[in-house]
Amino acid sequence: MGVFVSTDQLDGEEEEDIEAFRKPKYYRGRDGPKFRVMNFTRDYEYRQYENSTWISARLENMEHSKSLSKGEKILGRYFNGRNGPEKFMELTCPLKVRVELGKNGEWVESEFVASLHLPYENANRPPAPSESGLFIQDVAEHFAYVSSFEGFANDEKWQEEVFKLKRILDSEGIKYDKQVVFTARYENLLHFGKKRNEVIFVVANN
Repeated sequence: MGVFVSTDQLDGEEEEDIEAFRKPKYYRGRDGPKFRVMNFTRDYEYRQYENSTWISARLENMEHSKSLSKGEKILGRYFNGRNGPEKFMELTCPLKVRVELGKNGEWVESEFVASLHLPYENANRPPAPSESGLFIQDVAEHFAYVSSFEGFANDEKWQEEVFKLKRILDSEGIKYDKQVVFTARYENLLHFGKKRNEVIFVVANN
């Protein structure tokens, strides 16, 4: 495992942030969770995430791929003014989905939570959602193991990447929360450029 602090270029408005936290190039200027890469291997990064605030939607009785598309639509409406003050906000990244894993680590498609990071300027006073099923979620500083891949991902590909990272972490004896995994998509299906995707396992609290 190497030691690395991200050197991705900062956008101008981010230069006053804590030096160790960077807005990566693949954010494409958008706001998103701030983190620094503490260590890395050829298979994953070990990240420290800063406190963050998200708008989230609970989704039930659907496949993971449908939770991505439905979550994107519901959360997109919130950013487009369907909130208490009818405030329009620039879209952020990534679209993150919380997936519960079964007792034996199997992929369970019962309930998902889709989330988008709130813009930095709105995090302290987030607009109240006006649509049912949406809620504001504060996420405390935490550590996570993150793998990434590019291209279009269907449910089979997502599961393949999730269990690939899970096997690697297990083989290295790493402790992490084995009951939950997060998938993160940075671009929607209409984006013509690179499509970045991530699998995130959070370090378990002792």
